[in-house]
Amino acid sequence: MTGKKSGFLGLFNQNYPGNNVVFLHCVIHQDALCKSALNMKPVLDAVVKLVNTIRSRGLTHRQFRDFLQSVQSEYSGVLYYTKVRWLSAGCVFERVWQLKDDIVSFFHEKQCSAECEMLEDTEWLSDFAFFTDLLCHMNNLNVKMQGKNQFIDESGPISELLN
Repeated sequence: MTGKKSGFLGLFNQNYPGNNVVFLHCVIHQDALCKSALNMKPVLDAVVKLVNTIRSRGLTHRQFRDFLQSVQSEYSGVLYYTKVRWLSAGCVFERVWQLKDDIVSFFHEKQCSAECEMLEDTEWLSDFAFFTDLLCHMNNLNVKMQGKNQFIDESGPISELLN
């Protein structure tokens, strides 16, 4: 059915040459394809490095907090990421996303533009935005799934996610 020359795939490609449709041989293994196509590690490493640059040095952290107060930001700083609590990545990504303009302004003011150059790269920002949304949805789903009498087969949050 999905052969390149015969079957649905062959007929479709004959009738619609140059199409942008992606055919998958086996729907069961889509999660494996997704993992191989999405490379989150460089984005995670860059965000963790940025957060550590701000938080690990006491003077820089105090200056950043003062800067956020001076621009009347609703946040007082960035959050740490820990591998032990993997759900913290969603919170860290979301906070950095919301503060990205302030972070860029802060580092430009300190004349350390190299520290945040990725926050000015549109391709990197699109990956960062995607992973931020993905991790926030995973966090929300995980929180909804916790609690008494939550079973996977009758769970509302799972059916909401799939619909």
